[in-house]
Parts: sequence; structure tokens; C-alpha cells
Amino acid sequence: MAKETKVRKRADIGERTIARMKAGRNGIVEATYRMDVVEFRVFFTMLTMISPDDVTFCEYELRVADIIRLFSLSRDGRSYETIKEAAERLVNKTMVIYHTKEDGNRYRTVIPFLTSASSQIGDAKMESIRVTFHPELKPFLLQLRTEYLEFDVRNLARVQSQYSIRLYMMLRHQMNLKKTSVRYTVERLREVFEIGDKDYPLYGNFKQKVLVRACTDLSTTTNIRVDKMEEERSNRKVVAVVFHMSSQELPLVLPDGEGITTSVSTPVATSNKKSNKVVVEIDDPATDSLVDELHPLVAQYVGREAVRTWLHQSSEEQVRTAIDYTLKQLKQGATIKNVGGYLQRMVSMSIPLSFDEPVPPVTKTNRPTDVQSNVQKEQQALENARLEALTEKKYQAAIQVLSDHPEWHETVAEHMQSGLFGKFYKEKLSLLENIRNPAMYGPLFQAVERLKADVFTDID
Repeated sequence: MAKETKVRKRADIGERTIARMKAGRNGIVEATYRMDVVEFRVFFTMLTMISPDDVTFCEYELRVADIIRLFSLSRDGRSYETIKEAAERLVNKTMVIYHTKEDGNRYRTVIPFLTSASSQIGDAKMESIRVTFHPELKPFLLQLRTEYLEFDVRNLARVQSQYSIRLYMMLRHQMNLKKTSVRYTVERLREVFEIGDKDYPLYGNFKQKVLVRACTDLSTTTNIRVDKMEEERSNRKVVAVVFHMSSQELPLVLPDGEGITTSVSTPVATSNKKSNKVVVEIDDPATDSLVDELHPLVAQYVGREAVRTWLHQSSEEQVRTAIDYTLKQLKQGATIKNVGGYLQRMVSMSIPLSFDEPVPPVTKTNRPTDVQSNVQKEQQALENARLEALTEKKYQAAIQVLSDHPEWHETVAEHMQSGLFGKFYKEKLSLLENIRNPAMYGPLFQAVERLKADVFTDID
């Protein structure tokens, strides 16, 4: 039996990174509750400090440095405050489980997560916070022998959504049971994620904003890959979802264009009242169709894969406009030495394109002398290089802010989906995938600067 202590630090338990909790319908894994990403990190860090032999809880001291190291975060001036605020919010968080008691009746039981969160005051250097589990959590966290989830919390270091974390826990438990697929009703998923009828009332919105994003997040940032989602329909209504998953190595980078698409195959026709099934595949047949349509227009300048890459990087509308504009320039007599490169520039421009807006210059037949042209080209090349370097610095600074503040992700995503640039935001992709599109740099920088006014101060 582990030695009982009043206060436990991570140094007392070693570099443990494994979390364990009761699973199943009556466990924490599928209970009804919400936590944001930072709250989950505090909670998971506490779980790693529990010994399998513990019979009671103690007070756990969480150091900022431990959480930063555990989840590969970057330290900033607000690290302590962010963790302290998350811990204090957890004191007011509860989970709900529905279970049958000894009298044979079903009950709805509400259980708090924490009883207290203590932080230092005064002149002491604030580097740690003390937290205590609620005693009612003992059956869910201590002396677990059967039906429990065990996982390495470092697998969730790059997950950016609370729903992704919840889905990871559910699928990881099923995979630990040697399953490669699991079925949940839509009603059950809403219940677990604590998403009521007023939040994403239409299944289409629930699917895109929650399910597809979570699946993409897991596939691109964790050791679980969701190979496909299978929708079960009854009377044309989606009533259940089957997740097909497999293990993978932790992705080092986000693969270009990878993720679960929103396109679906035609439902299988049935002659009885059994549910139809619709498969949401990772490979998007709609993209192949668009490539078939658009590539012949520019086949003499670029290959099929270039067009496919454009459709992954930018919206369909942006690609169409870029192609139409370039072809119009050629038809009007403009001389473009590298049409393929020009097309790439048009597709990647960070402003919405229309025929009435200024675009990068092309060389006209009535150009100035060669000397003047070369000087202008050199000056333009230097200016382009300067702007590209400046944009890259701002982009890296914005990425760092998003990494340090996952609680801001939803706010940034909402801003990027609004206004003039909203049409370039692809709902089927995660926030991290969307911000890789140069068309989204402008609203990204604006959203981040609103949240952290000095983020670009030192960038020249």
C-alpha cells in the first residue's frame, strides 16, 4: 500500500504519465460533463499523481513546470494564472451519471470533481497550486480492478478541443478492449458531451462542429486514427454513429489535406425498415470530381496533383476565381512567363479575389526597357522577401499563442468564420489546419492580436 501523505507532489510519485479512471456507462469516461482543455490538463495531471495502491485521496500540489513538461507547453507570463483559474473552475464542475441502485430504480447522480483549490498569496513566488479530489470520486479513481481506462496523458498534448478529448477517452477504452469499432447513438453522444438541443440543434451542425472536427483532431494529433464514421439512418434521420478506429504513431506534423471529409456516399437502399448506413470516408470523392472538372482548364500549365493541392489549401471558390482570372489575363494579351507559378500565387493570395480587385502584376508586351525592368524586378523581389519574412514571423508568433492558450481556440475559430473571410474557413478541418491556409492569415492575426495586444510588438 502506498504511504499516505497529507500533501503529494509529483516528485513523490516519480515521472508518472499514466492516468486511470473508471470506464463504462457508469464511469467517468462516459459520464456527462464539460471541461475545457486547460481544465482537462489540470485534471489529468492530478490523475497521474494517484498510485494504483492508494485507498484515499490527499492534497495534490501541482507545479506549473510539471504541467508544462507533461503536455509540452510553452511558458508565458500567464501560465500560473491560467492553471490557477482552471483549477478553481474545477471546484464548481460536476459530472452526472445515470445508474441503477440496489432498489432496482434508475438514478441521476451528480458528483463534484474537486473539493478545494488553494493558491499562494502574498510575496511568495507563485509556482504551484494545491487541489483536492472530492471524496465521492473514490469509486471512480481508486483501487480500480475492472473496467477502467488507462492511457498516457502525453498522447493528448496537442489536442485542441474538449470534444476531441472526450472522444479520445471513449475510443481509447474500446481499443483497450481489443475493439476496432464502436457504435453510439446520437442521443448518447449529445448526453456524454453535454450538448443540449439548443446547441447545434441540427445534426448536420453537430456532425461538422463536433464529430468531424474531433475525429480529424484525433487522427492528426494523437495515437488514435479514426478511419471512418458510419452513420445509421432511420426514416432518413441519423440515429447512430459507428466509429472505426486504429492505432498509429503520434503524428509529428499535420499532414496536408488529411482529415475526415463531410462528403458521404449514397445511402444503401433497403426494402425493410432497418437503418440505412452512410459512410463518411477520409478520402473525399468530391475532390476527385472537382479535379476532373478544373484540371482540363489549366492542363497545359500544371499537373493534376497541383490542382488537388490547391483544393486542399484553399476554398473551391478561391481556386475557381484564380483560374478564371489568370485565363482572362492571358486572353487579353498579358505575357505571363510562368503561368503555373502565377496560378499558384493567385490561389495562395491572402485576400478574396474578384475581377475588380488588384492582383499581382503581370508583364505586358509594352513593358519598359530591360534595365528598368530588371531594377524593378529586384526591388519587387526584395519587398516580397521582406513581406514574406514579416508574415512568417507573425504566423509563428500566432501559432505560439494558440499553443500556449488552447482556451482561446474557439474564440479564434469563431472570428475566422465571421465576416468577409469566413467563406475561406473549411468547417470539415480543425482550427490548426485552417490557419495553414494563407487566405486565413489576416483574420488569424487580427483575432490573436485582440486576445493578446502585444503579440506582434517586437516583430519588425
